[in-house]
Amino acid sequence: MEYFVFITFTLLLLGLIFCHRSFNINGLSRKMIALAFGVKIMASLAYMLVQARFYKGGDAYKYFKGGRVIYESLWENPMYFVRLVFGKNGGFVDTPIYKYAYHTECWDHLGSYAFCRFNALLHLVSGGYYSVHILVMAVLMLVAGLNFYRLLQPLKLMSDVWLYMLVFFTPSLLFWTGGIYKEGMVYLGLSCCLLGVYRVAKNNFSIKYISLVIIGFALVLLFRNYLIILLFPALFLLFYTLKFPKNATLKYTLAYAFGLILLITLAPFLPVNFYEILAHKQWAFLAENGGSDFGATQLEPTLASIAAAVPSGLVNVLFRPFLWDADGALQVVSAIGIALVWVFVVVAFIFRKKEYTWHPITLFLLFYALSNLMLIGILVSNSGTMMRYRVIAIHFLVLVVAQASRLFARDLT
Repeated sequence: MEYFVFITFTLLLLGLIFCHRSFNINGLSRKMIALAFGVKIMASLAYMLVQARFYKGGDAYKYFKGGRVIYESLWENPMYFVRLVFGKNGGFVDTPIYKYAYHTECWDHLGSYAFCRFNALLHLVSGGYYSVHILVMAVLMLVAGLNFYRLLQPLKLMSDVWLYMLVFFTPSLLFWTGGIYKEGMVYLGLSCCLLGVYRVAKNNFSIKYISLVIIGFALVLLFRNYLIILLFPALFLLFYTLKFPKNATLKYTLAYAFGLILLITLAPFLPVNFYEILAHKQWAFLAENGGSDFGATQLEPTLASIAAAVPSGLVNVLFRPFLWDADGALQVVSAIGIALVWVFVVVAFIFRKKEYTWHPITLFLLFYALSNLMLIGILVSNSGTMMRYRVIAIHFLVLVVAQASRLFARDLT
């Protein structure tokens, strides 16, 4: 029965791609969109199978089971279901509901519990089949890819074919956003924020694009709320430089430099200890099962300790896992993947454009990616976690490099 439901939903969604007017996109035929969707489905199923084979389903399956627990509350009392899906999570909850909250295993974790809510709602229409939930995730990732394509295609920073290939078929992005996991939702949220801010900055103040920005912010807040610290200033600068594009590179550079100096200067006077938050976050990662794969030094809640961790952190996030240190098939594939990214960067640099004007969108991708990678490098010391966390930032860097190379200015021949 599961196969029948999965195939039926897939065919209905493909039919929608070929029939609905929202899939009329410059530079993309309906067949190209359908192909991208098909590949995303295969990547999502591959993620599901790998997690089942090597990690007993992983966190993604835990969130699915948590959603099922919430869904089961519907049959005892529909108000329990409403409370669990739409109410605040964490802390005390009334005894009749607590048994469901407890068995989700995510009650006190905002991002993880958000996925339990997501899966609980999907249970209303999925028949409880995990593969159907995976299919919905593939749909959301297609939407995210289309958002990025709609954003970048009119700018003509690279050929339409190369843009299509990089947005929809980058292997690491396909795999790590394929499962019901936070990276996918963050990617979708970023795509909504970027497209919405760009259209609003171009004087399209429609409810649609303002809502898109709000939805994007909400997704990031729900699934990785600390990223708002990086996202908000980058989006503000994007809006400003889209409105006033002259000297956009200088504006980004000075704004980030000034922001860093201001943060360091004001840190002792803030109501929360910023350094302590970073240190505690890193301690939490060090305490995860598997420990520290590459012997990271425990941070102290001081500026000197955090600054000293930046160089080694950047090396870790940009180059690990090394092939000679890889443990298991997934790490070997990831090691090869990050090595290929650097081959891509070197080749693109050799064939770089002699003259290149930095577009505000490209500057956003670059500065957001670098700040995100720096944060990941400081905090994360587990290779499996790092492979997931960095995938969006690495993808942004790939897009930036491609835009600056003449190799990608022409269609594939």
